[in-house]
Amino acid sequence: MPGGLHLRAMDWSRPLSSSLLLVPLAVLLVTGCERGGQLVPDAWVDAPAPTHTPRPLPEPSWDAQSPGSDGSLLASYADRSPNKQEEVERWQLPWQSRAAIAELLIVAADDDPAGMGRILSSNARWGLPDRRQFQSRPVFTKDDPLGIEFLSALRTSASRFKKRAKFILEPLPGFEMFAASGAEPVWASYFSDDGQDVLAFRMIVEGGQLKIDYVGLFVERPRGMLRVSSEIAGDPPPTIPLVKAEVSLAPPKSKSKSTPEPSEQTDEETEG
Repeated sequence: MPGGLHLRAMDWSRPLSSSLLLVPLAVLLVTGCERGGQLVPDAWVDAPAPTHTPRPLPEPSWDAQSPGSDGSLLASYADRSPNKQEEVERWQLPWQSRAAIAELLIVAADDDPAGMGRILSSNARWGLPDRRQFQSRPVFTKDDPLGIEFLSALRTSASRFKKRAKFILEPLPGFEMFAASGAEPVWASYFSDDGQDVLAFRMIVEGGQLKIDYVGLFVERPRGMLRVSSEIAGDPPPTIPLVKAEVSLAPPKSKSKSTPEPSEQTDEETEG
């Protein structure tokens, strides 16, 4: 070879030197124990559960400040105690609709996010007071597991309505008959004196229990009547709720053979 460099091919038929085998093993021992500088804890500790400190009642505003208002709608529930769980579980639509709304307002006045789970559905949402649930979002989220954003908005909204604000529970003829036969949802709303501010509640039956499924409100009081075009939010659902009738999958019962059909009668029976 030029320059006196001599290369000799390795003879793979001869056993390798033990020193050659120890080289990669040593490299493995050195590099294999390294985890990119990451420290592995001796034990995993769960993150602490989120907590919430109750806040004072919001100051009354708008209608709640008008003469003769006797305070806000929210403040009127501040001195009331929540109902017992077994009592809440017996409520039915539409008979205890207003009781369910009152229960949520008691929880809001107490600023108790843990109590919302007793009366809200598992997939409860909130947004604008529109039956199309425009701009709705979940009450409980990964970033807000206690639903504090919704609870704060509800407290602010209910503080604008006076104690005896106008309340409407689906003013339809014979609505109780529809609801008692299983029709849902049931809508109920509070209105400001000028009708521009609305606090709406949508109620359903979940797991055999009355639950509030949607709360519609304005975080800030609107300056005028708001109308959302159907081209943006779609057509509203029917005002009269659908009746949930049980559907039987059993085959229909066969007719009795005691009286033969005309086609089954013999000639003698026909002549007689």
